[in-house]
Amino acid sequence: MKKTKMHVVPCVVVFDKSGMVLLLKRARSKRNGGRWEIPGGSLRYGESPRRGALRELKEETGFKLSPFDIKPVDTFGILYPEMKVEFIIPLYTTIIDRAEPVIRPEEHDDWGWFTISQVKEMELRDETMKGAYFMIIAAKKVMETKIAIDRLEY
Repeated sequence: MKKTKMHVVPCVVVFDKSGMVLLLKRARSKRNGGRWEIPGGSLRYGESPRRGALRELKEETGFKLSPFDIKPVDTFGILYPEMKVEFIIPLYTTIIDRAEPVIRPEEHDDWGWFTISQVKEMELRDETMKGAYFMIIAAKKVMETKIAIDRLEY
């Protein structure tokens, strides 16, 4: 049986107030270049997943959020057998005022705000990283629950 490596990659699903989601397009020079992805990246040694998610979000978009601005969604395992690696993804989500991210060309070629339906179509055409649509749906459910709870009066 071949060994599979594990790689921890915290990510943040960023929604704007109208429900559109931010995706970044991987630079062509990178593995899986040209595919759209949720902002995130490799966890550093000794770093908590929440701190890693916030650091990666800032590095990849310029958006600086506090630990209280992101909500945990779940942890996902996405297997890439051809790479012999399983990505463990601690997923977080947030809602922000729509902003224009500042991307680094060595990391990403483009960015965009998309509807969830558009992301589903992109994933069906194999234009996204595996599981992006599924993770966005999970994040949407968390945000809808948070909004409903916030509206309750005590």
